[in-house]
Amino acid sequence: MKTIKLYGFTLLRNGIKYDYSYIECLKNLSLLVDKIYLALGGSDDGTFDSLKEFDNIEFINTKWDPELMGDGGQILSDQTNVALDHLRKSIKNNPDFNEAWGMYLQCDEMIHEDEIKKIKSDIESAQSLGHDAVRFRYLHFWKDHYHIAINKRWYPQEVRAIKLDSNIKSFGDAQGFSDVKNPYESDCKIFHYGHVRDEEKLAEKQKQLIRFIRPSEKFDKYFNREKRAFAKTKTVNVNINHPVVMKDRIERMGEDFDLNLETKNQVIYIVGNKSDFDSSLINKIACDKVIFVDSLKGVPSNMRKNAVSLIPSVLDKVFGNVIPQKMESPLAREWDINFKLLVALSKKGFYLKA
Repeated sequence: MKTIKLYGFTLLRNGIKYDYSYIECLKNLSLLVDKIYLALGGSDDGTFDSLKEFDNIEFINTKWDPELMGDGGQILSDQTNVALDHLRKSIKNNPDFNEAWGMYLQCDEMIHEDEIKKIKSDIESAQSLGHDAVRFRYLHFWKDHYHIAINKRWYPQEVRAIKLDSNIKSFGDAQGFSDVKNPYESDCKIFHYGHVRDEEKLAEKQKQLIRFIRPSEKFDKYFNREKRAFAKTKTVNVNINHPVVMKDRIERMGEDFDLNLETKNQVIYIVGNKSDFDSSLINKIACDKVIFVDSLKGVPSNMRKNAVSLIPSVLDKVFGNVIPQKMESPLAREWDINFKLLVALSKKGFYLKA
């Protein structure tokens, strides 16, 4: 497998004012890449001073073009490309440029430290197999840190790693990239925290985002439309372990970071083959004993209510208790079996050890 060089790039403006988890984002991105190129827009809230602890960031001081405001979010892709172009220019003459990749995260997105090794391995595989980008799965946390949005308006996967020796550029509102020819599909996850923050700052952030994307004279129309759409958000409970750097932020919002509550000598029965699941997941289930059985018939009658099965029963179908297999977007790939188990465990009230 080819050795690769990994760099990070992103954009930021008024991170404190809008309560972005940008410090946490950059800390975990730093675990993966050698250097981060940050297009830092003029901020009036002390964002720049808050970044002085980082010695691996190259700042590109920028001004946001008011002519691009309200034009479909082009201001965001424009700023992303400022960072990307600066990165490419900085390393283009390096002998290993052909093996160089860029990892892009918006500053309310995060990679998990437990997946750093796998993310790098997937990018190396993409390089070896001739891919030009890596597309990751998304977890869009909604209102709290243990529910994810799954309905059609939420993108289930997106490109976040790109081969730098390519014509790939950010486009639109910087959700994705253009000129991607052959993406590699990764099962690693991007944790998106954009809708989990202080309520007042979330409201301000949403207003600002609409100003970036929509013409000012149509602000009220689009703001009210977004409110109606968000009110219909469908979610799934996922009792997942968050990145360690999120601990203070999660607890500041009044939630538990460590969900390893009292297990009270619980035994959990899982219908399925133990070898199909990652042992790291099974070993983290917060209970005293995990027992795998071939079918519900193998579960004592008094334990069946809390038994976990990825195959819905007739009653589950009748009462609408079927666990989703993927997000609802027509572009969504089916979740891998480990994530399906985590969703099923969460539905039964089980947690993972920190």
